[in-house]
Amino acid sequence: PGRRFMNESFGRIRAIASAEVQFRFRRTAGIVTWLVVAALVYLIIPDFHVGWALMRIKGMRVLYNSSAVALGTGVFCATFTGLLGYYLVSNSLRRDIVSRTGAIIAATPVSNAQCIIGRFIGNTVYLAMVPLACMMSTMVMFLFRGEGPLEPLVFLEIYLWLMVPVVAFCSAAALAFESLPVLSGRFGDLLYFLVWTAMLGWPAAMANEIGKPSWASTMDVIGLGVVVQELQARFHTVEMTIGGASIDPTGPTLLFPGIDWTWRLVLERTSTLALPLVVLGLATLWFHRFDPARVKYSTWTRRRNPIARLNAMLKSIAGLNVISKPVTRLFGQISHPGKAKPTVANAIRADIAATFALSPLTGIAIVSSGILCLVEGAEVVQHAILPAIFAVLVAALADITVRDSSAGMTTLLFTAPKLKANYVLWKFFSVLAVALMFTLIPAIRLMGETPEAAVSLLIGSFFAAAAAVAFGIFTRSPKLFVGFLLMLLYISLNANKVAVLDSQWYC
Repeated sequence: PGRRFMNESFGRIRAIASAEVQFRFRRTAGIVTWLVVAALVYLIIPDFHVGWALMRIKGMRVLYNSSAVALGTGVFCATFTGLLGYYLVSNSLRRDIVSRTGAIIAATPVSNAQCIIGRFIGNTVYLAMVPLACMMSTMVMFLFRGEGPLEPLVFLEIYLWLMVPVVAFCSAAALAFESLPVLSGRFGDLLYFLVWTAMLGWPAAMANEIGKPSWASTMDVIGLGVVVQELQARFHTVEMTIGGASIDPTGPTLLFPGIDWTWRLVLERTSTLALPLVVLGLATLWFHRFDPARVKYSTWTRRRNPIARLNAMLKSIAGLNVISKPVTRLFGQISHPGKAKPTVANAIRADIAATFALSPLTGIAIVSSGILCLVEGAEVVQHAILPAIFAVLVAALADITVRDSSAGMTTLLFTAPKLKANYVLWKFFSVLAVALMFTLIPAIRLMGETPEAAVSLLIGSFFAAAAAVAFGIFTRSPKLFVGFLLMLLYISLNANKVAVLDSQWYC
């Protein structure tokens, strides 16, 4: 009986994991992700002749041998897989809720633990393809820009110890956040971004602390603490940059022989797997098993989502209606039956009106940010207010493209004249209008003192609108757009000298 029970359990887990993997690999988002990762490698390994290198230690360029390139690209891949990985796989349970297959799964003999473990394995296999694509592309780029022999085992070793904890944590965190309704929406997406920033900075800051707690290494999922500690011990300096730094192409160079993976380091990296296991246990504990009493069968689950709940509260406040109603009427009047022709321009205005009607917080954020930009100085606007505006903008734009398909309204909308043929154009201008409402006043405010920053901000607004529409159509989910734009914001604020990531609106 015991062996039979184990065989049945493993069979169910294998079936769930196999279905998860097959579904994800059949989606366009997976292929697009691999292509993007492969393309990013070109930027990660710059040509040092232009004055930019992958690693710099003690002011000297680190030679492009296999160890240095593997470490630099591995840290980059671990850092941003830790962010994007969550948004790539955080729709596993939501997909079953929307498709109504969750009730069927709940009626089967599959236990909560088996369901969560199966999905965890499927998510892990899928996410493992991201570092694999990065590693393979890096080795190809090494053939063109490397300064030594290609050592595949060195790449495999570094990527293995850096990436396994990251992939495991992302898969477990995505399931845990989805299992708890209060964290399954936009609030959870933003909260995970804060968790990621803490995981990114805290272990590296604690690397040199003499009295750091013994459990600190367990929290170093990304591995920055281990890398910083080993480099400082080897080169006896705290001056180092990994991932991109300006250098003198004709200056002295430094050879990095690689990390000596002692048993201590191996145990430290292995101990980080304890955190994903704890999170996976929480996911099993929180799993709602598609119970209608705990999960509303709607894409948005408005009654459980704190942001949606706040929007609902704001709609009922008369004082706020005084502000929001004129804006809604301004854009919605033209779409009233009998008062307007069914043109794309009118459809754009109607979609903008729907945005403010569904989310009063968006209107309040636009008015508040505009007032702050008018009363504060240009320097404060550029360095303090704009990053916050961009973060709010990401949350505001994320749902505009996907809300129609999620609500099952796409077929009905396509019955409108010319709307199906101009769907992308319609959504783009609708999203762009909302984006410009956030950024136009800051751009005008900056135009007098730093016109290049104002132009860059407007270009960024167009890019954000295009990304919202593209990710929404390709993935039919707002999560990947949120993760990508927040990641891009983080990169831009820290790599402002790279032309392709020009963020002069901030710097």
